[in-house]
Amino acid sequence: MTVPLADPGAARPPVPGFLFVRHGESTDNAGKIRSGGDADPLLTETGMRQAREVARRLEQGLPGRIGGLALIASPLCRTRETARIIAVELGLDPEGTEVWEDFRERRLGEWNGLPVDEASQRLIRSGATPPGGETVEVFRARVMKAARRAALLAREDRHPLVVSSRGVGWILGWPDMPNATVFTWQPPP
Repeated sequence: MTVPLADPGAARPPVPGFLFVRHGESTDNAGKIRSGGDADPLLTETGMRQAREVARRLEQGLPGRIGGLALIASPLCRTRETARIIAVELGLDPEGTEVWEDFRERRLGEWNGLPVDEASQRLIRSGATPPGGETVEVFRARVMKAARRAALLAREDRHPLVVSSRGVGWILGWPDMPNATVFTWQPPP
């Protein structure tokens, strides 16, 4: 069950479960260009500012519990940089962020570089598999495997904070999350 947060920084992560953050704005996001898990654009200045703002919201919403956050990011530059900024802003060791391949965005093959509107409307929403890309079923299976694994890390003194991409958020139940959005995810019963 996904629980969207009206004020993401004001809630405590569930146990079991984890907090999820979509990375800050990337250069492809700014250009309205589709980039999957096999494309690796960098954060923009706006994206870096968004990551700092997420850190402030988390700090306000988790007083005294920041030291218990266990940062996990996908291997993509945009997610790792967002996680690094959050860690630095919260006084955590950025080198302590775990990188999990299974939280990588869906591989879009030949759909990378298309305008977002074209890719979203004509291709992705049709359920088709991109040439050279990944099926929705394979993507969903690996993300849910990682989500269950991350949820198992949650306990009273350790709270996973996963930083990944929009498509991963979609699989977890948030269909259209803006950059630097935070929500909580709990495993289904």
